[in-house]
Amino acid sequence: MENYGKVRVSYMMTLIWTAVTWQISSIAMLGLIFEVSSLFCNVISTLALPVVPILAVMFFRDKMDGVKVTALVLAVWGFLSYIYDYWHYLDDSKSKVNKTSNNEASGAGAVMEVC
Repeated sequence: MENYGKVRVSYMMTLIWTAVTWQISSIAMLGLIFEVSSLFCNVISTLALPVVPILAVMFFRDKMDGVKVTALVLAVWGFLSYIYDYWHYLDDSKSKVNKTSNNEASGAGAVMEVC
């Protein structure tokens, strides 16, 4: 911190707000796991990956070089992969529910016919 000279307050504010936002993010992700699913939590956290470099370029006037562009493309690709997998997860869940309800309905009908 001594090397920062005049911008010590900015340095401290960056550290403090980084710690606060990480705590809020951790609690929010834990809430998503309990309320929805761990897969959805991973989708949301993967969505945050391409947002961070974009915000860094906008707010901190950081340069967008080749490494950041490559990381951004890979992060978007990862997010789209999670969306694709989550879509299939939802379809599988719906088909299992429909299959279970169809089996229960056909089993109840068979009992009724026997009686």
